[in-house]
Amino acid sequence: MLQDRWKDEQGRVTVGISSCLLGEEVRYDGGHKYNQIIVDTLSEYFRFVPFCPEVDIGLGIPREPIQLIDDGDTTRCVGTKTTSLDVTERLSSSADSQKEWQKDIFGYILKKGSPSCGMEQVKLLQDGRVERFGVGVYANRMMQNFPLLPVVEEGHLGDTALRESFIQRVFVYRRWEQLCQSGLSWASLAGFHTLHQPILMSHDQAVTLSIGYELSESAVTDVDVYAAGYITRVMSILKNP
Repeated sequence: MLQDRWKDEQGRVTVGISSCLLGEEVRYDGGHKYNQIIVDTLSEYFRFVPFCPEVDIGLGIPREPIQLIDDGDTTRCVGTKTTSLDVTERLSSSADSQKEWQKDIFGYILKKGSPSCGMEQVKLLQDGRVERFGVGVYANRMMQNFPLLPVVEEGHLGDTALRESFIQRVFVYRRWEQLCQSGLSWASLAGFHTLHQPILMSHDQAVTLSIGYELSESAVTDVDVYAAGYITRVMSILKNP
């Protein structure tokens, strides 16, 4: 699907995005949620791959809204009027079916509050009360499939620090993927850490210094085993403002 995994002709990095945020009229009411910050600012850095899981699974435009409910055992995604309209498995399957192109992206921008795409604090109906700790079904499965992928909701992008943090994580993640493709070694891993140490120090000095010490004692274990834990910690550090 993507001609160049690393960048397009303008040098932009490829990022997935909820279609409605680019102005596509795919929402349940036939509208969109065009986000000017994304289109005017982030398009300088990113090439967007839009996707709407609700349209992908065959829900029409317009359509009955869907919602998350706690049925006592699991979280289900059903119609707000027609509770027999259960699209939970279909949304999860949609995420699984998109893995072929999602493996070639380096970040994802999701629609806040969406029962399909919301990353956190989505409305969840529980025992007649509306709680705010749900996660969109499609988003949840996508993040399980790609746990290192930088993900953000569009609502966070209005905050300069959070926006810059997301951009930073996308570029670091892309460099990591390039490193893995070229072949990991203790020397290349140490070089990657040295390159990014100033950035990491600005987020968490103690953990960054601890990792540096570990790398100075290299070859104590298999590099691929160590690298898996290393990049998990790096991406976690970068989430700190």
